[in-house]
Amino acid sequence: MKFHVDSYDLKARYTPALIVSLPILIMLWTCFYHETETISKIVGGILSAAILYFISMLIRALGKKVEQGLWESWGGAPSTQIVLWKNDKIGDSLKQKYHEIVRQDLDLPMPTKEEEQADPEKAAKQIEDVFKRVKGVIRKYDQKGLWSIANAEYGFSRNLYGSRQLYLILSISCLIISSAFLWKQFPNLVLVGFIILCLNLAGCIFFSWFLLPDYTKQVGFRYADHSWESYYNIAEEKIQKKQEGE
Repeated sequence: MKFHVDSYDLKARYTPALIVSLPILIMLWTCFYHETETISKIVGGILSAAILYFISMLIRALGKKVEQGLWESWGGAPSTQIVLWKNDKIGDSLKQKYHEIVRQDLDLPMPTKEEEQADPEKAAKQIEDVFKRVKGVIRKYDQKGLWSIANAEYGFSRNLYGSRQLYLILSISCLIISSAFLWKQFPNLVLVGFIILCLNLAGCIFFSWFLLPDYTKQVGFRYADHSWESYYNIAEEKIQKKQEGE
């Protein structure tokens, strides 16, 4: 089996997996140091890679599971919201340019102000359908654009947000195991691990519940903003070339 790992996978899936797995690794390295030392490096490496891959799949699933709820709490998908007339993230003149370029390039309908006011749900659905095409265009013609960086940041933040409860459970569980070993033996290595796990638990709670929600929203809208701007530039260039060819 061949596994392909790109920059998005590394940042959006494997980095959150490493963070969530950190308390387990700390606990194993400090509480079971002698046992892990006897395991073959090759076997240990293969096992670690398998565990990391499994956790990364789990974290992605958890991230996708909470995504719809996040969007609802924000008022809708960022890629839809920023081009709705009622939204003030960007100005009407820029929205008008995005709407017009979609009609010219993709020949797809975009809601007018009146149509959006008459049926907001239909307007949002139209934009959702259009953005599916927009994503295909920017992935083909602007693979390394700013949208791709923002997309990886959003994937990282969303997946970590979705797995924050798992991260908390693992942090508490590993801290309890470490404290049990510390109560029984009190070696320096276990003490160091216990201190690190305490700091990890504090960091998990502070970052995941106080910083991560706002950060996830920020990068979600940043991805939407860069995506629409990237598509506009691509479509505008295509139209200009077509006109020059005529």
